[in-house]
Amino acid sequence: MPVTEKKLRSRDVTEHRWGQRIALEVPVKLEFGGRPMGHGLLRSASISGGFIDTTLELPIFSNLVVVLPANSEAAPNGARLAGCLLRREPAGLAVEWRDMGCPAIASLLEKVSGRSIADLRDDEAFAPRRKSCAFAS
Repeated sequence: MPVTEKKLRSRDVTEHRWGQRIALEVPVKLEFGGRPMGHGLLRSASISGGFIDTTLELPIFSNLVVVLPANSEAAPNGARLAGCLLRREPAGLAVEWRDMGCPAIASLLEKVSGRSIADLRDDEAFAPRRKSCAFAS
């Protein structure tokens, strides 16, 4: 990773992601308040959240559900990922998973990246400034 990218990413005060971001192209449905609200494309994800391309506009800190389609490479049986909308951008929504590292997202990231979830937990771009969690195993 180029040094300039590390500097830019470490200065982004809105970046709170845990784990490495993996590029994806997974179609999803979005539910808000228990109702289907629209569609999107999960463009990137980590064990803590993801970015969804969508034209849907929801309030910041909204609770929503990201529905992965059944019979897809992402989730053979489908999956419902509860999340919280943390950031809106012109291209879409940044969502933090309510259950970080849940089996559905772990399986998706392992399949797409070809790596184990243990290898995807830490992001090298943040390693120098992040202290170890006292409760981590």
